[in-house]
Amino acid sequence: MRIFTAATLLTAVAALAAGCGGVVSGTAKPAPNLKPRPLSGATVQQVLLDGPTLSRMLNQPFVARDPAQVGGPEKLYRGRRSASQSGCLGVTAMLQKSVYPAADVRDVAAESWWNNGEPAQVITVMEGVVTLPSAAQAQALFAQFSRQWQQCNGMTTSEQSGPISTTNVISDVRATDTTVAATKTATAVLPNMPALRPTPQGRALGVRSNCLVEVEVVFFGGRRSSDPGSADLNTSALDIAHAMMDRVSALG
Repeated sequence: MRIFTAATLLTAVAALAAGCGGVVSGTAKPAPNLKPRPLSGATVQQVLLDGPTLSRMLNQPFVARDPAQVGGPEKLYRGRRSASQSGCLGVTAMLQKSVYPAADVRDVAAESWWNNGEPAQVITVMEGVVTLPSAAQAQALFAQFSRQWQQCNGMTTSEQSGPISTTNVISDVRATDTTVAATKTATAVLPNMPALRPTPQGRALGVRSNCLVEVEVVFFGGRRSSDPGSADLNTSALDIAHAMMDRVSALG
């Protein structure tokens, strides 16, 4: 999925410069007294939050540089990436093909939203949703992922994606029955350049019905408290994941 390869490079450059029925914008509400049904097809894209919704949640503007990626398991990220601690790749990177059992994946939708170039707290928000054939399968896969995330707490990993080498420090992993969240600090190195300023990032994963939702919120390493925006490293990714999970309930 090229959108996330671009995200890696543009995040690094930004750090250097800084030294699922219809759903309207906002949090969808599930209809009462209806048995949830699995989501599939075009409906899955409606789980994604749009730019105005994210702007209201984080109090800063966002723009989309590429259209949403929508399709089947072929939309999972397949970039040429090598990593140490490969069991932690699902924490440090979004929607990895090697992390998901592709035979069980039915639908994938993902989109990235970027800072508009003005001072702010957040560089980019990446959101994705993956559907499996049944809620039971989604819950089982989530439980597996949650265990993996918790085992990665406190670990440092390294990744090579094209010319960019990145070190990730994983911390503050928190899990419930339906969500798991983590903080990671990524330090990227481009060829023939010193290491860039570390970028703090919030990660979240949630399960609802037959859907897994993923979120990554990347913060400016040199942000100031006076910069526009209200995003919080510890809570914003999880807040976005919960909003997406509410949409799954409303659409099901």
